[in-house]
Order: sequence, then C-alpha cells, then structure tokens
Amino acid sequence: MNRYLSVVILLLVSGLAQAHHSTLGFFNPEERAELEGVLTNITWRNPHIRFTMDVTAADGTTEEWKIEASALSVLKQRGLDQRFMKPGDQIKIYGHPSRHGEPEMWARNVLLPNGTEVLVATRSEAYFTVSTDGELLDSVFDDQIAENARASADGIFRVWSTVLNDRDSFPMFKGDYPLTAEAAQIKADWNPSSDQLLSCWEKGMPILMITPIPLEITRRGDDIVIVFEEDDTEREIHMNDDSPPEESSFLGYSRGHWDGDTLVIETTNINAPDFDDRGTPQTDNIQTTERLSLSEDEQRLNYSIAFNDPETFTEPFELNRYFIWRPEIAIGEWDCENQMDRI
Repeated sequence: MNRYLSVVILLLVSGLAQAHHSTLGFFNPEERAELEGVLTNITWRNPHIRFTMDVTAADGTTEEWKIEASALSVLKQRGLDQRFMKPGDQIKIYGHPSRHGEPEMWARNVLLPNGTEVLVATRSEAYFTVSTDGELLDSVFDDQIAENARASADGIFRVWSTVLNDRDSFPMFKGDYPLTAEAAQIKADWNPSSDQLLSCWEKGMPILMITPIPLEITRRGDDIVIVFEEDDTEREIHMNDDSPPEESSFLGYSRGHWDGDTLVIETTNINAPDFDDRGTPQTDNIQTTERLSLSEDEQRLNYSIAFNDPETFTEPFELNRYFIWRPEIAIGEWDCENQMDRI
C-alpha cells in the first residue's frame, strides 16, 4: 500500500462501479482512502475532470498525485461553479486508489480549505462534514434559464435530467442479463483498461440512453430529435417513414409513433459493438423498443427499453429508468478531451 495513504477496505462495491465512463481498469472500487495535499493543476473537461496534487509524506518528500472525478457536466447539474477550487489550495480528497499502486485516485469528495465539502462523483454522499460543523458547497443556478424553460415546456418536449443518487434513475444498466454462452465469454474476456468509452469516441444505441448527462427532446418538422449534451449527439426519430435505409450506424434507424400519450420508438440497423460499459457485446441484429411517457404532474419522464438480440441474449428483456424536469438545467457543450493516453 502506498505510504501516503490511509486506506479503508470496504466490503461493498462502491459508486465507482457506476461511474459513467468505465474506470474499473484503473481504480479499486473495494478500497477507499483519504489524501491531503496542495492542488497544482486542474483541467475542467469531459468525460472526467482531472487535477494534480503535491502530497507530502512524513519524511518531508513530495510526490505528485493524479486525481480524476466525474464529468464536468455532472458538476454543472449540481450547480457547482468551476471556481470552487484553484491551484495553491490545500485540499483533502476521499476516493478510490489505483489498482496498480500508482499515485492516482478517483475522487468522490473534496474538502476545501474553508471546511466546505464538494461532492464530485455521480453517487457521492457527504463524508468529511458528517462529523463536523462543515457544510456542502451551495448550488448556484441561473434564474433566467429556469424562467425560459417554464415558458417553453410542452409535454415531453423539454430538457430532462437524471437523479444521480437514485438507482431507479441511474444507472439503468445493472448487469445480470440473460446472455448466450458466446456473449458471456466475450464479457468475461473484456479488459476495462482498454475501454473506448474513456475516449471521446461516439457512443451508440442503446448505451447512449444510460447517460446521467441532460438530454433535450425537441421537434424538427414532423420528426422528433433527442439532443444529448454528451458527445453533442443528436438522435432523430422518424415519425412518418417506415423505410429504414440499408446501411447501419451507431445510433441505428429509429421510427416513432404515438400510442395515446406514450411515444413509442422502434430502432434497428444498429452497428455499435457495445451494449453497456461493462463489456457486454451486442450484434448488428439487435432491435430495441422504447416507451416514453409523462407523469401526471409532468415533472417526470418514465422510460423503458426492450431488447431483442438472439445472438447475445437468450430471451428478450426490458430495462427501466426515469428522468426528471429541472427547469434550471440547460443543455451545454460537451467539450471532451480524450483520456485513452493513460492506457
């Protein structure tokens, strides 16, 4: 164990296993640790925030540590200003150390010099301030964004967000799928350290729908478009076209219709190789059926997606999640920086 760390071994799999982009190849979800040092540099980018700290040991020697945290977009959802910490600050980190003994950590919580705590992982809870008089960093949102959103909201057509600490909302993909023997072997052989999802590589269907990052449902003529902040992706739902093209794509070809107040989307022609971010494969024969419906108070969007891919799954099955409307949240730029250089 690295001499700079005081590590607490946990028996439960932590929130790292639900990190949006797979980090299991680098950080140990079964260990948590505290780290204290001086912040030397920070990069506010997607898919993960990255910063460095100078950590001083008891013998006076100093070592540079590399820290990663959730996407910048996750912090924006929490209303956290990027200026909450700056180089030169003496901070504490609570998170998951490297699997390989490297001076690296996945951060869940940051304690600022003034005793304020910041939650920097998708499923973080207060840690440093539980037994102190400290407080969590206040959220700050633009009132004008909320006012504009309330004026323009129309049924499902608005920006939808994720409840990060509710497993019924995120993550949607939790494993235990009815895999064929061949698919199970591919998953078993998967190496998380070579996960393309750590890069700015385009996500496909259905993995794009796992996103904890805001999405917006809009109209484009007779069609419907789902605009994702993640990857700056647009997914078009064809409402009056029953003739899919011969070619395939990562997002596939989606046809939609209304079943009463429920939007039903059927998608084929998907050639994305990844079903989820845990090594589960899929074939280009996969077909999905999605159903999106508003709650009675129009504050929640209920979402289900059914899968049929006989070469991957022994039987069709369905997953569910929900989104919530937070009028203070707007779609932003993804501004992604590749992180495959760490492999």
